[in-house]
Order: sequence, then structure tokens, then C-alpha cells
Amino acid sequence: MALAIIFDSAGAGEWLVLLAVLLVVMGPQRLPSTARKIGAYYSKFRRAAESFKRQLMDMDLEMEREFRKAEEEAKAAVEIPDIGEEGATTADGTPVMPETEAGDGH
Repeated sequence: MALAIIFDSAGAGEWLVLLAVLLVVMGPQRLPSTARKIGAYYSKFRRAAESFKRQLMDMDLEMEREFRKAEEEAKAAVEIPDIGEEGATTADGTPVMPETEAGDGH
């Protein structure tokens, strides 16, 4: 991500200056081996970042599955009265008595 910012913001002139500085500092003999080492480290970093990202996504999916499972269990645990022609009944057929408000006099 940070390298993408660097690559996008640097133009051709900056890259030529950077290459010239590296050539002077490192010398033409060590520049190819150093570039290979940098490439290898970058590759390792990308693999580690992908692995970390994949682990986070797996954890997120697992948490979502657990949440949905708990939600389904909670819905199954709540009895919803079945209102028929005779009145409200629970799942086992027991009639549900309507609640009276306080001050109703009943």
C-alpha cells in the first residue's frame, strides 16, 4: 500500500535520479543482487500481509456464522402465539389468556 503511493507519486525523472544515486552508491556489481534481495523481501512482506488479511476475513466470517446461529436459536426459543379462530394458543395448543390493563376493573 505504501509502495503504491510512492510509485504513483514519483515520475520518470525522479526514478532516473533514484537509479543514478543507487548506481553511484552501490556500484554496478552489487546493484542487481541488492535489487533481488529487495524483491525477495517485498514478496515475503506481501505473502505475510495476504495471510494476515485472509485470517482476519476468516475470523469475520466465523463471527458472522456464530451470530446467525445464536440469532436463530434465540428465535426458536421464543414461543410466538398462534392466533386462530378460537383465540391465541401456544405451540402446544394451550390457550393464551389476554392481559388486562390495570384499572380495567376485571
